[in-house]
Amino acid sequence: MRFFKKIKSLFGKDGGKMRMKNTVRVMSGLRELNARIRKNNLRINEWVDDYLNWCVLNGEPINILTQWCISKDLEERFNRQGGRFLPTRKERRLFQEEIPRVIKLFTENDLRLNWWITFNRSYLDSGRISGSLEEEYKRMIEVLADSSGATRDILFIDWEEDILRGRSKPNQTVLENVGGFIKQSALEIEIERHSKWARKEAGLKQTDEELKNDVKFQIACEVNEGEFLSDSKTSPFGGEFILIPLEVAERYDFFIVFAKDFKRRIVAVLSTYPWRLKV
Repeated sequence: MRFFKKIKSLFGKDGGKMRMKNTVRVMSGLRELNARIRKNNLRINEWVDDYLNWCVLNGEPINILTQWCISKDLEERFNRQGGRFLPTRKERRLFQEEIPRVIKLFTENDLRLNWWITFNRSYLDSGRISGSLEEEYKRMIEVLADSSGATRDILFIDWEEDILRGRSKPNQTVLENVGGFIKQSALEIEIERHSKWARKEAGLKQTDEELKNDVKFQIACEVNEGEFLSDSKTSPFGGEFILIPLEVAERYDFFIVFAKDFKRRIVAVLSTYPWRLKV
């Protein structure tokens, strides 16, 4: 990537290791947060240190992407909350404590941010909710964020309308031969995970074959998305960003099929699945 070349030109062969003080302070703080979120959390890769340092040296803002899942389990939640959306404890904590803490860590060390939270619909027809229900949920989240002051530093956008200008698509090569790209053990684990979510959280009534086909389609879409985000020509960030997820890092395992280094950009410092009600 271009920032590594510029760092080397400034400092020589080992330039990536010579870091600015504010880079070191921010990365130390992020690693402390990362260690506290959950056991066996994915550690922050040194690539992130280099990316932040390049941004500091070149006066560029840090690009941050956080993807917010909009899927069928919100329909179940809406019903369980009495025909409305009320913020969960995790959603409140996210905007009142966790996100402001991360923003403060950057801004107190004079690092500028471009933080995008994208609302991402399910890849699957079976996982989608009505447009009116989606809008009601997004309004609730944006009001919650606004009341905490977090929207001053965050841009909420729709993944399909604002980024893709259309619906997410699968990688056809992978879709036609999932077994040629994904280990059978990994595929079985994903089928089991998805089946549990579909039947227990989303309330879907599908056959085993339908669930299996949905998983293959989803994997092919994730492969495509990983490549799209990593490619400097297609990525809205020019391929240069960090990912602060709201799901466990393992949910990005299939993004790496054609983007081998995708997961090195993950900075897991927020609580996961804030939209879920306790089952």
